[in-house]
Amino acid sequence: MSATLAPPATTTQCVTCHTPLQGTFCHACGEKRLDHHDYSLAHFLEHAVDTSTHFDFKVVKGAWDLLRHPGRMTADVLAGRRVPWPKPLQLFLVVNVVFVFAAHRLKLQIFNTPWRYHVDNWYGNWAAERMRGLAERRGTTVEQLAEQFNASANVLSKTLIFAFIPLLAVLLTALFWRRRRYFLEHVVTATHLISQILLVELVMIPPGTLLIWLINRFASHPLGFGNRDLVATSIITLSIAVWSAALLRRTYGSGKLAAAARGLAVGIGFFWLLINVYRLLLFVVTYCFL
Repeated sequence: MSATLAPPATTTQCVTCHTPLQGTFCHACGEKRLDHHDYSLAHFLEHAVDTSTHFDFKVVKGAWDLLRHPGRMTADVLAGRRVPWPKPLQLFLVVNVVFVFAAHRLKLQIFNTPWRYHVDNWYGNWAAERMRGLAERRGTTVEQLAEQFNASANVLSKTLIFAFIPLLAVLLTALFWRRRRYFLEHVVTATHLISQILLVELVMIPPGTLLIWLINRFASHPLGFGNRDLVATSIITLSIAVWSAALLRRTYGSGKLAAAARGLAVGIGFFWLLINVYRLLLFVVTYCFL
């Protein structure tokens, strides 16, 4: 004789914390009151399909809000109004994937740093010594090792963008040290900030490209590679400064002049961290994977 499972008992209190229930979910711990459908195979399959195919459109709303109303989402999240918005890390991960895909298609080298750039950095002599030693131990040349380095750095750089969250959080702590905010608040703001920076870089590619084309088209002396890079960096820095100023003003509250100064500090600080800290981190991680 086959045994049948008894249906779930109807309960008026949470089975986890024993708080009296006022609905489907416990208002104290969030535990769900089970019913017959929760024990069905159909429910399991529904949950599996939803988990594997679900896309939270809050991410689209959050990404658009970072460009259209910078700081509104961050201020809401820090104030506890979190239901309308995506989780900060979830938003960053999606934006990062979009940015990496676009950067690959457009052949952008903003975060990916080939070996030749490391040699010219402040830690270049130390890095070159490490590479020479590794090449000698493997019986190869630095040039051949550099090819492996570039391939690995191209992959790892996509993941290491995550490092800008704590780096920008430290920068925000320095900029707002008098506010006595929790460091986690700066982490949340930094997560939105790096997401915004990635979006701003993508948004400014068309006008930046057009400006460089116009300069080359009508200027008496066309821009060389170094000057084109300088113009592009200046455009992105100023764009980041403008959007960051708006985000920080709405999030922390300040006058326009103070917000503009802090936004410019973020724009300049981002590229300083990119060149002096991020590239060192990328070299160390890539070197360890060679």
